Amino acid sequence: MKRALFSPVIQSLLFLLLVAGGNAQPANNITDPVYGTDPLLINGKFYTFFLPSNTDGNQYFISTEFETGTATIRGVTYTGLMLNYDIYNQQLILNYENNIGAHNLITLSDAWLEKFSFRGYDFELISTQDSLKKIFQVLGSGQNRILYYWTKDLSLDSFHGARNHTFSMAKREMNIMSGTQIFKYMNNKGFISAFKPGERTVIKEYLQRNHVKVKKASGLTMTEVINYCNSINTR
Repeated sequence: MKRALFSPVIQSLLFLLLVAGGNAQPANNITDPVYGTDPLLINGKFYTFFLPSNTDGNQYFISTEFETGTATIRGVTYTGLMLNYDIYNQQLILNYENNIGAHNLITLSDAWLEKFSFRGYDFELISTQDSLKKIFQVLGSGQNRILYYWTKDLSLDSFHGARNHTFSMAKREMNIMSGTQIFKYMNNKGFISAFKPGERTVIKEYLQRNHVKVKKASGLTMTEVINYCNSINTR
């Protein structure tokens, strides 16, 4: 008669481990007593991008402070969220407090996220010509809109033997979206050339009349500019 390879106790432990392993949740599947019932909102990864305390600057759009904002996920808009935008990693971070008072940071799913707003800025996830989705700050509404793509660089500063990481200032790539086409521009000439031939003279005169330099103009000014461009009737 063959002897059992494992004792009944060992067999029971192995069975429990197999059951536990089969029911284990992925590390990225976050549940919470407050938000866990809404998989649209809590469907991201724990935010784990933390740098040494002597790093100069930060990875965020403006500051490390989280601000109240809104986010639209698969057509559902959530308000009163504590948000921050990591432009170095291109991630929207949600800071929420669970029912025991603990704060958690997660990255909202870029597969489901459609748009968000905070600090008075509006952002959308938009597909580019290479079919990749990017987060753009959006100005204006209508056929033509201005899209700003924000980034930061991280470099290693070895000045005087110190090896500190340093973030650059936020860098802005300027674009015009016309329909589904996206055109980059760097100055007034490039901005004007993104429009139809029949509109260019009128837009040039508007910029000159209002002393607008698109490279330095504020977001409010550029919103007025693009809304004016959309009002032009060339038919």
